[in-house]
Amino acid sequence: MKHSKLISMCGLLLACGSAIAQPDVIVGDLTGVSAYTAQTVNGVTYRAFSVGTTSCNAGSTPLQWIASTNRHPVIGQSIFRLRTINGARQFDQIGGGHLKHGFTALQGTVCYSDCVANPNGSALGVHCSDPYGSSLNGQQSGLGPRDEVNAWTGFFPYPFTSRSYSGSIARRIQVRVTDLDPALNPSAVYFCEGHYVAGDDAEAGKHDNNMSYRRLTLGGSNPNYTFTNATGSTTQRTQGAIRGWGTIETGVTYRVIDVPGEGKLELAYKVTPIANGMFHYEYAIHNINSDRAVAGFIVNFPADSFSSCINMVNVGFNDVPYHSGELFNSIDWAAAKTSTGQQWLCTESFSENPNANALRWGTTYSFRFDSSRPPVAGTGTLNLFKTDGTIDVAIDVPSGCDCQDPDYNGDGNVDQDDVEALRSDIAAGTSRNGMNPDYNNDGNRDQDDVLFLLNRVAGADCQ
Repeated sequence: MKHSKLISMCGLLLACGSAIAQPDVIVGDLTGVSAYTAQTVNGVTYRAFSVGTTSCNAGSTPLQWIASTNRHPVIGQSIFRLRTINGARQFDQIGGGHLKHGFTALQGTVCYSDCVANPNGSALGVHCSDPYGSSLNGQQSGLGPRDEVNAWTGFFPYPFTSRSYSGSIARRIQVRVTDLDPALNPSAVYFCEGHYVAGDDAEAGKHDNNMSYRRLTLGGSNPNYTFTNATGSTTQRTQGAIRGWGTIETGVTYRVIDVPGEGKLELAYKVTPIANGMFHYEYAIHNINSDRAVAGFIVNFPADSFSSCINMVNVGFNDVPYHSGELFNSIDWAAAKTSTGQQWLCTESFSENPNANALRWGTTYSFRFDSSRPPVAGTGTLNLFKTDGTIDVAIDVPSGCDCQDPDYNGDGNVDQDDVEALRSDIAAGTSRNGMNPDYNNDGNRDQDDVLFLLNRVAGADCQ
């Protein structure tokens, strides 16, 4: 058996010791951004970009880079924005595209000084680097669909499916110009991210560190925006762009999540006090390499408190649209407040549509709302897509509140007189005995409060 085949088997079976040599591809440098002519599609104007990436082999055996097979890396490229709206930061992925297919590897020294050069371009030598400039990574004919790549196993078919395309923005990173307009995106900070997927890297179990990010500076004007690497910025190796959020403001909490059986996710969140006694809740989830994917996110209300008082306004969701023939659809997740939590759910299950808009590898979805309720420690729930299952993760959630005494009129009895007293106070705009006529704590004084108290008088519990 050939040694390279033995390495592959060890990675798959996890049966070999750490002494076995393994490849490990990382993004050593993000070298710049190319911009392409803006194009309007269905009334929306997009600017297209591509990002230069230099890979490094941090492993101890050459990384396969064989053209015209599926034993070469593919390269994902994305753009992210952090902006300030109503006094709080919002983190979003605003652009993504198809994947650059590698075809040959040079043998540079960007990450290490002890490169052991492979004798030809069919592999990246140990501690060697290989540059793919932004113009090469934007070459449309060499970009293949993301939907054919499994980042957990590193498998993809070759040749990749070449779906028809036309125009300057096809297959490249597409960003709506409204997501770049400084007037619409105050105090915005931008990041780019590169992500490599390779079969032998994944088989060796080295696929959790394949992405890096770098801060960008926006230039140009509508619609001809440009990006350059921010002055003084460096590539943040083996980290996703979601980590850039925490470099701009304090108080961002991160959770790394293992998907049962395969893959990793990363969740970031922050709760920010804003005007008028409100709090902004911001959550972002980055799927690093899970093929099972995510189909729902639920912010669970505290189980031991009155949750009807938890109000939600400015409820938001951000995904990144697929394009250029990708099979995945881009239908926004459905947001709803239930008695137990605020949820965002993919509109179709895997059995209904395997190409539904689940949170796939190499992408980040964001979720947000404002509430008058201050944060407490709680949980969020992630629903998995390809197989049934959920994952709970510790996050901050809005607090509930104490339920008011059903003896609204304070006469020592819980009866219809309490309901009539509340009805009278709501009509007159008055209150009594320190009680709040907004009995259900939803921010309104109306018939819903009367119905809520009526149920309490009838014996219903506070929830």
